[in-house]
Amino acid sequence: MITRLGFSVVLFAALAVAQGAAIRKMRGKELAAFALLLLPVLYQDAIYVSQAHWPSLPELMGVLLKTPATALDRYLSGGGNG
Repeated sequence: MITRLGFSVVLFAALAVAQGAAIRKMRGKELAAFALLLLPVLYQDAIYVSQAHWPSLPELMGVLLKTPATALDRYLSGGGNG
């Protein structure tokens, strides 16, 4: 686990160095969008480092989006109430 954590720290440090100047210039919505884009990366990294048996990102998205996607599909195919 220590090796995996060290590897992740090195990768995120490289990201910070490579994008440091751009991140310092970001304000408001740009910074929020950058942080939102990092959330899935951090989630996958937490799974990698801890070797946890959490759902992968595609599995998690399937669980979260299955009901709305099914409802939208039913509505667009003419089976909806509207």
